[in-house]
Amino acid sequence: MPSAGAPPVEDVFGVVAHPIRRRLLEELAAGDRRVSDLAAPLPVSRSAVSQHLRLMLGVGVISERRQGRERYYALRRNRLAELDRWLARLDRFWAGRLDRLGAHLDANP
Repeated sequence: MPSAGAPPVEDVFGVVAHPIRRRLLEELAAGDRRVSDLAAPLPVSRSAVSQHLRLMLGVGVISERRQGRERYYALRRNRLAELDRWLARLDRFWAGRLDRLGAHLDANP
C-alpha cells in the first residue's frame, strides 16, 4: 500500500524540486555552512532544515563534517553533473528548434 505524502527523493532532480533545498544548494555553492547559518534566513524551522539536509546527504549532493560540536555542510558539485547533462540536452534541443524556425522564417518572409 503506497504511503501518503511526498514521493521519496532518490536523485538530484528530487533535490532541486523543492524550493527550500534549492535555496540550501545556493547557499552551499558559496562555501561550507553550519546548519544554524543555513536555517537563519529560511522561513522554516532549524529542524525542517536538518531534515532537508539529511535527505540531501542521502542523495549525495552534499557532504557533512564535524568540527567540535558543529556540523558543517558542503556542496558536492560533481553530484550535480547529471542535472548539467540534462540541461545541456535541453539546450541543444531548443537551439536546434530555434535554428530551424529561423531558417523557416528567412525562407518564408
